[in-house]
Amino acid sequence: MAINTRHNFISSEPIVLIPYITLQQGFKCEICETIYKTKRGLMCHQRIVQKYNIRRKGLYTLPSQAIKQFKADLVHIIGSKLKEHYSWSGKQTITFPCLESLFFGVFKGHIHYFNRRNHSYKCFFHGPDAYSQLASLFKNQNWGRKFFSNDQQTFILLFNAQVPKANYKKKSELPRLMVEWKTKSKRDAKGNQTSAGYLHLSFYTQQI
Repeated sequence: MAINTRHNFISSEPIVLIPYITLQQGFKCEICETIYKTKRGLMCHQRIVQKYNIRRKGLYTLPSQAIKQFKADLVHIIGSKLKEHYSWSGKQTITFPCLESLFFGVFKGHIHYFNRRNHSYKCFFHGPDAYSQLASLFKNQNWGRKFFSNDQQTFILLFNAQVPKANYKKKSELPRLMVEWKTKSKRDAKGNQTSAGYLHLSFYTQQI
């Protein structure tokens, strides 16, 4: 299988980086790993993803200081799942209430999926450059690792060169960080409904 390893990017406002590789059977988006038969199909996918990263009408913009603080909070929350004992290695999930404007303020430019029906967004981070990409986003080089005594550390696994992607039965098993924001609603016996936005993170941890 011939692979063009040179990454290609599109650049416009808002800036959304969508790397892809050219395969014999088509063009694959490296973020969601969908393969399109033609380059035109891939370009259509890229244009749609661009729209996901445009702030919707009515969504207010928070002060930059609030976004900066939320990024620091995210690093702290992620760190709570990086435990010392090896038995804590493996898949980790975090879910907590979050304003849509906070999510958009941090992850705008990285949103790769949007569902209008349940109003949910998703971002995917994986590959050899994903850790440094998130370090730049969070302004913290150690956002996904925690150090312990005896030179031990626990870290988030975003890339595994030892295991080809084809060996993973499900995309959800890929070593990656998935960030999802969605609304959850509840209705009581008399039809009174409430709703709130939640941020969901899922990733795999490993210890060395």
